[in-house]
Amino acid sequence: MSAEYDDPNAISAIAETLAGGRQGLVNREHVTELATEVLRQVARRAVDLRRAKDQLAVLSTAIALTQGSAEEATAALESLDDPLNGLDWFLAERLGPIAKEIGVLWNTDKISFLEATVGASRIYSYLRYRRRPPLMPDRSVRKSATFALVPGDMHTLGISAATDVFRARGWDITLLIGQSHDELNAHFEASEDLLFGFSAGSDHSLAALGRLVVALTVARPAAHVLVSGQIAAEPGAILALPGVDFCETDMEAACRWFEAQVLAYPG
Repeated sequence: MSAEYDDPNAISAIAETLAGGRQGLVNREHVTELATEVLRQVARRAVDLRRAKDQLAVLSTAIALTQGSAEEATAALESLDDPLNGLDWFLAERLGPIAKEIGVLWNTDKISFLEATVGASRIYSYLRYRRRPPLMPDRSVRKSATFALVPGDMHTLGISAATDVFRARGWDITLLIGQSHDELNAHFEASEDLLFGFSAGSDHSLAALGRLVVALTVARPAAHVLVSGQIAAEPGAILALPGVDFCETDMEAACRWFEAQVLAYPG
């Protein structure tokens, strides 16, 4: 620290000036202006330092996610997380800037396509399992779920029949047929359901199903997902999608799975 801060004469002179001494050379208005400028400059400097620190942390995390080990990636995300803040804060203040930084690194050829993909998958995995609640929140209807036909699929008979069966057994089912990916995503963001059933007729819908599961996970990380329909006849490809919890073609087995979720996470 410089010597001027240790000089008692200098400190005394400053105190006299702020008190309005020294033949009244400094009046109250000048003191107010001085104090205001001190506070403004210190606050501005603090903001600049915080932004620089945040930017460095975002860059370090982006590198850890794309080029580090799984443990390093998780540790980097956890270091930026805050259990006192909700998902919206985490997305806006942390994951959003990190995702943007990964995009910058990729576009400037500082990381490969594979590394960018690894980073994206790690963000997705962390988001999906971040603070999954041990209990489902209380809802007005205990057994509630959303059934949706994968966009572009025309096999409506099975999901319509399943909806009728579930409703007959006391379930409150929201049925979404013929909606686009964006329309379904808007529903996910507004819904209070934590149980979702997606249906598709063939593996031609696999890509659309994958996008739908990602959209749901980002909107509602605590959601549980069952996939049904003929696409579930070969479950290997379905269960390989991160975010799918169960895959079943049999109606009774699907009902048992949904009932088990309610028992495990009572509303």
